[in-house]
Amino acid sequence: MPDNATAAAPSAACSDLASGLLQRQQVKSATSKVVSATADVPAHCQVDLVPERAINIRVVLPLNEADGGEGGTESGAWNGRVLNIGGGGYQGIISDLSFPLQRGEVGSNTDTGHNQAWCNAINPKTGLTNAQPDCGLIGGGFVLDPRGKLLTSQVKDFIDRSEYAQTTWALKLTKSYYGEEARRNYWVGASTGGRQGWQMAQKHGDLYDGFLIGFPAVNWNRFPVAEAWPAIVVNELLGSKGLAPAKSDAANAAAVAACDSQDGVKDGVIAEPRRCTFDARNVKDLTPQEAKAVNLIWDGPRDAHGNRLWGGITRGTSFSTLLPHGNDMSPMIDTWIRHWLKQDATYDWRSHLTTKNFPQTFEDAYRKFAGIASSDSTDLSDVRHNKGKILYYVPTNDPLIVPFGSYNYQQRLFDRYGVEGTRSFVRTFYFPNVGHEHPALTGSAPVMSQLLDALEAWTEHGKAPKSFNQNDTAAGVQRTICAYPDTAKAAGAGAGCQTQTKVPADLADASRTVMDRR
Repeated sequence: MPDNATAAAPSAACSDLASGLLQRQQVKSATSKVVSATADVPAHCQVDLVPERAINIRVVLPLNEADGGEGGTESGAWNGRVLNIGGGGYQGIISDLSFPLQRGEVGSNTDTGHNQAWCNAINPKTGLTNAQPDCGLIGGGFVLDPRGKLLTSQVKDFIDRSEYAQTTWALKLTKSYYGEEARRNYWVGASTGGRQGWQMAQKHGDLYDGFLIGFPAVNWNRFPVAEAWPAIVVNELLGSKGLAPAKSDAANAAAVAACDSQDGVKDGVIAEPRRCTFDARNVKDLTPQEAKAVNLIWDGPRDAHGNRLWGGITRGTSFSTLLPHGNDMSPMIDTWIRHWLKQDATYDWRSHLTTKNFPQTFEDAYRKFAGIASSDSTDLSDVRHNKGKILYYVPTNDPLIVPFGSYNYQQRLFDRYGVEGTRSFVRTFYFPNVGHEHPALTGSAPVMSQLLDALEAWTEHGKAPKSFNQNDTAAGVQRTICAYPDTAKAAGAGAGCQTQTKVPADLADASRTVMDRR
């Protein structure tokens, strides 16, 4: 977006926004209303619209002058920024938008093109429901119709079209409501929202000034199928009895004890999981078959020639998310296998998937969604041309989206642009001892505010983030987290960072797969 707002035009009242859209026949449906203030959220204008297909979008705007807004740096209560907020899981709902409003910023979100009502509605062309009942297992069946046909249009809505529409409509409504264009436009999201952020950076990077991206579900054609691996291994090696959670917990505890001091600090945390090679055969409580299963899960899937397809659960990270009860598959992954890959809502992975046929299954997933759903391109030329910035943060003990996907994507960015070239517009921070959640930081402000403030300082004032001070309450320590691949000069918070101009060869090798050359 331009540094200076365009000349202001007369602002519109919130109540007029929806009627204007409908009169001009720009959308399928729209409503707009002023929402009263609560103890946590200021009064604001809320616009709900369906611009096309079944894509629901919500845009919330701090009150302009016409509606009594005041105190902002631009019009009314607005500070001139737009925050496009990402979703979670398989979405199908509108996310809470309190965060941008609390900051005086316009906020937007989308249900990603479907919801339960749409899934259950009767399609007049077929006489059947649009998709699986209630959108299938934990909402992942919205891409499959009752006859087993993959709804590629729904895939495209979920991956790209809904987020693009969300952003463009947020910008249009901002201009209509305030009479001026947004001064800055950002994407903020983690998990699914993080994947959405990378998708927008890869495909529509010229729309944004900056991206705050956390633990993303990127590599959508590889990571979900790869995370079926733990359940497949245990089913094959240990049968229905599985691997008792107490056994995998013991293996992880032993790995932490063995690798804790690798960074020179004994804090009960593996600082760099890629350097921990602890062997589960050294855990006395495990049988040989159990130890083999644990080692395979830690290592991740490989092809028939021993080449890495994907990384496994990092040592020190609980198996309970991807291997619930020690003998099952995460429903987040199971639904993807059934509905997305196999196109069979009743598909039984236990009866069909083995370690022997897994490489072909992985290849099938890679090919099937490479063109429409991978979200893994390293071509960020639009972001660079627009002088945009990306602040990227990753927990190294994520039990749901294993950090290998981020290690791999980060390394491929370095391979394309070089370390310094990448860091000129992408800064990545890896937080140890953090699961599928935002890290805790020192300081009184909420973590998301601290991270977004750092991004805004970079995009708007040229102050690139060098480090954050992690407050690891579980380990009872604070530590300096430097922009990768820089390293902290000493233990503790505020230690400063030692600049590294290249990634150590062992870490680079541990982050690559046999498919990266494609």
